[in-house]
Amino acid sequence: MACLPSTYERSKHFSSCKKLMHIQHLICHPAHTQSQASRAVTIGNFDGVHRGHAAIFDALTKHASAHQMVPTVVTFDPNPKTFFAAQRGQPVPTRISPLRNKLELFKQHGIADVVILPFNQQLANMDAHDFVNHILVKALNTQHLLIGDDFRFGAARKGDFALLQKLSSTYGYTLASQHAFTQASERISSTAVRQAIAAGDMALAKILLGHDYVLSGHIIYGQQLGRTIGVPTINLKMPDNLAAQGIFAVTVELSGQTHQGVASIGTRPSVKTNGQCWCEVHLFDFNENVYGQIAKVTLHHKIRDEEKFNGMDALMNAINHDIQLARAFFNN
Repeated sequence: MACLPSTYERSKHFSSCKKLMHIQHLICHPAHTQSQASRAVTIGNFDGVHRGHAAIFDALTKHASAHQMVPTVVTFDPNPKTFFAAQRGQPVPTRISPLRNKLELFKQHGIADVVILPFNQQLANMDAHDFVNHILVKALNTQHLLIGDDFRFGAARKGDFALLQKLSSTYGYTLASQHAFTQASERISSTAVRQAIAAGDMALAKILLGHDYVLSGHIIYGQQLGRTIGVPTINLKMPDNLAAQGIFAVTVELSGQTHQGVASIGTRPSVKTNGQCWCEVHLFDFNENVYGQIAKVTLHHKIRDEEKFNGMDALMNAINHDIQLARAFFNN
């Protein structure tokens, strides 16, 4: 049983990465060896793409360039932790970045190919040796493998660096590991970034990430409630388990122009909602039709947590106060 790209999925490109980075989903079905270019591969969830991830990508692309290989990231969707939490009926862990943003950050670090493995029960049950044989060797023609020092894979997480080292002589790939990246003697991790975002410490989150915390997506039609109360918004659908929740002072890039505004990210408890997570942004001094465009929303400062208000008057007072605080943040 091998995991190989279907003809349809191999031709798919994520819209914002089109022309610059190839995205392929692997599906599992009986197949023979897939002949492809030699690859330098790294594997992981890479949520947020923080400074530790960047160090891995930089090392990977350097090796790939020196040895005429294709720098390739293998990642998972959903996150395996999310899959197992849902199975056990436990709270689903939050995610830092929507898939779109993660792919854009891969591209910025010179990654040429991204392989997305849909994490399901079949993949969860796959033996670590089979993962190497079927996915890394047969499907991807991995010639160099770079992993983080804490990487585990395969059924029951039995695969580790020692196993990969043992199998490297069998399959002929070279192997390297990347040590953890630290900030003030503390390990930089996706967990640390999530904790900073949850605490509303956007300055620390930016330090750990090594870049602004950005959410992006296509602007779609919402309930248009904001227009009826004089506070029009642009609306972006977000993952329901997004780490960032609350009211934020933001800047938004639209068609090469940057605008200031205030964003509400969450499930909108004060209005009719189905529990889905939205990013609603009121742009200051802006009232153009931008439906269908891609907006890049940078979160600079958390104003408060999301709240449920009793009545429209209370909601309007809170919105107007949020706008004042966001304007004051940018003015200062």
